[in-house]
Amino acid sequence: MDVILDESSLAPCDGWSPSQRIQTMALTLKALDQLGCARVLRSVRTAADEDIGQGRGLRGWCFDKETNRDAGMFIAQRLGKQPFIDGADGLFAAVEGERAIEGSVRGVTVVGLAFAAITGNASVALGSTELPRCESVEVDLTTLDVEENIQEVVQVCCVVTEDDVLGQSGPIKLGIEGSVVDGHQLLARACELFPRLHFGPRAVEQIGALTGSEPVFHQLFRHLRALDQGAASWPPDTPYSPAGAITWSRESNATLNHGNHGPLRDFSMPNGFIPRRWSDHTKLSGGTGFRLYFHPERTEEMAVVLIGYFGGHLPTVRFGS
Repeated sequence: MDVILDESSLAPCDGWSPSQRIQTMALTLKALDQLGCARVLRSVRTAADEDIGQGRGLRGWCFDKETNRDAGMFIAQRLGKQPFIDGADGLFAAVEGERAIEGSVRGVTVVGLAFAAITGNASVALGSTELPRCESVEVDLTTLDVEENIQEVVQVCCVVTEDDVLGQSGPIKLGIEGSVVDGHQLLARACELFPRLHFGPRAVEQIGALTGSEPVFHQLFRHLRALDQGAASWPPDTPYSPAGAITWSRESNATLNHGNHGPLRDFSMPNGFIPRRWSDHTKLSGGTGFRLYFHPERTEEMAVVLIGYFGGHLPTVRFGS
């Protein structure tokens, strides 16, 4: 899921300084990053230079001495990257096709929010006295067809602050999952979606083969997210545990030491990690019998979780095959 900049919020404000507005947006984008949104800020071509105060736009204020350096650099790195939303070769024209679609909010024409309404992406607005926080906005869409004009109102997720992101985290997560159509895309975006997970070759092969139509596909998201969040919140000198209400357990010693069943759990490791026999695994519901084998570790940089296997229930001493 891309993040769309609401260009209608790019206007001067007496109550919030430009530096405060940039700092707030930087924190909000980082909160969206943590949920797994794509680390981009899609905008119209003129967004970086729209006047937000004293005749200067975001591009100028990002490098102003009054602006927090890290926040300014963060926003500047995401501004002005193509493809832009507007223009004949823009993203909006691509989804518009042969139709003509117009969007407005409270009578004001919008392009970014209209694009978000069509595609289901989340949007972010620059905070101000008039818009100190926001979680959603109604976008009026008019589709101009040869035979008729179609009017509809679409509720678009539009956030200003970190707290707004927290309040909309559920719908945003669902939107992110809906934007990933198969296992190949899931792995391609794994660094954004699950930054603390490392996938071994067997898991990459198994997850990459998913078409997205399997009953376990969206369950897999929930389990991977729980493992990632468990690593992020893992206190020192305590046993690791996944976050959230997922079912997990360890193999019995009898199974791990069995001459036939034990070696079935010697999955290849992600690059840079020492080989081991895997034991911890989550259990996906719905009678699928699928298991996701994982192993938590602490590296010099941070706590991570390794993923070794995602597939059918492996034989055990109790339930052999």
